[in-house]
Amino acid sequence: MQSVSSKKYITVKSDNKAHKLKVDEYARWMCLIEALDYISKKAGQFKVDLHDKNVDWVKPLAFQKYIDERFESMKDEVLLNEVDLSESEDNFNNNTCTTSSELQLA
Repeated sequence: MQSVSSKKYITVKSDNKAHKLKVDEYARWMCLIEALDYISKKAGQFKVDLHDKNVDWVKPLAFQKYIDERFESMKDEVLLNEVDLSESEDNFNNNTCTTSSELQLA
């Protein structure tokens, strides 16, 4: 089932500029990064050198299938974390730590 495209944007900062991505675009990129991380970990477990030119990589259709299957849950995670981050920033700015023996900055 295709979801409705989000109208929210996420800003990703690089060394020299900021990129505005729709939540859907950001979630798809995160799926790809997660897939690459998973492959890297598995290759490490099987002691496969991914930099070796003789190593066959996963086919692009496998990446596409992973992204298609993971997209909706990743999008939910992105939106959930966005809400959590904004709430935690508000709470961080309004609360003082009572358990620390360190001096509090005003």
